[in-house]
Amino acid sequence: MDADVPPPPGDATGRVWRGVLGALALVLPALFFFRATFTQNIFLAGDTLRAFYPMRAYQASRMAQGQFPDWFPADGFGQSFPAIFISGVFHPTTLLHLVLPLGVAVKLTVLLCFPVAFLGTAALLREWAVPRAGALFGALTFTFSGYLVCITNNPTYLLAASTVPAALWGVLRFVRRPTPARLTVGGLLLALVAFGGDAQAFAVTQALGLLVALSEPVKAPETWARRAAVCLVMVVTGGLLAAPQLFPSAGLVLTGEPGARTVAEAQRFSLHPLRLGELLLGPFLTDPVGVRGIPEVVVRKLVFMGGFTRAWVDSLYVGTPACVLALAGLGASWRKGRTWVFVGAWVLLLLLVLGSTLPVYGWVYQALP
Repeated sequence: MDADVPPPPGDATGRVWRGVLGALALVLPALFFFRATFTQNIFLAGDTLRAFYPMRAYQASRMAQGQFPDWFPADGFGQSFPAIFISGVFHPTTLLHLVLPLGVAVKLTVLLCFPVAFLGTAALLREWAVPRAGALFGALTFTFSGYLVCITNNPTYLLAASTVPAALWGVLRFVRRPTPARLTVGGLLLALVAFGGDAQAFAVTQALGLLVALSEPVKAPETWARRAAVCLVMVVTGGLLAAPQLFPSAGLVLTGEPGARTVAEAQRFSLHPLRLGELLLGPFLTDPVGVRGIPEVVVRKLVFMGGFTRAWVDSLYVGTPACVLALAGLGASWRKGRTWVFVGAWVLLLLLVLGSTLPVYGWVYQALP
């Protein structure tokens, strides 16, 4: 992660690498989700059925009539459909509904997230000059992590999360060599996170993009003032390109009330510290099939606030090899300032996701309700 110059793109080995990577991006998710790929089974768990299908069905019906889905009548007395951030009304995958049945279009939407995550992660790591083997390992780790696999129960958040590495890749390329083309690509990728329907993911990605940009070494003749200007241009561009989703939602926020009216409600799905072990061991507490090895009555006593039966996702697994390699990388680069910038960001995010266990999220909620 510390090299400054990405590998040259034009060599024959690079072309073979990109071909292999593209093939793996398609084949591995298809095999991993073989029941969805090779049968008529579709994704139905959680909010996929409760929220994603109804909104996509409404949008598909309006588009089939040549109309824009401007008003959603199925929520109370109705409300602006673009203003519902989780509607993802501007995401490109909505176009699949013009040519495919609802179930098939949603299935393909979910499956396409994994090639995007795989290629985006590999591209980001290669831009940091990580060796090909390391980039492949990182792409596999992120793409088939417990969170990304299990958030198929809510494609809104999967669409956003799977796009984050590609968005950061776009930011990094623009910061290293600012051109109009790179600005356009980076801004569109940032906007695509917002179009997925996850406002928090968009905000976090913008913040991570700034972190990536400001942690890049400044070399002559560049100055910190110019770097700051480049960062500002990228943030503004991403926001403007996402404006069709952001502005209607902002209008709704200004005239309505938040879904989580108290900090306790906002932290309902916060991460319990006991689940941190899942990073290494897998879903030993939250496995919904009942093979976790710990009786439900014990789990409910371990975790007072609602037990784990309503966990946001059923697994946070990353894998022991990935965690060991991360610690090894930290040990090898602990003298470098950029290392501690990323460590600090990771610690801050961890403090936030622990939610009700610590006061940090409450402080942020009071400052940014």
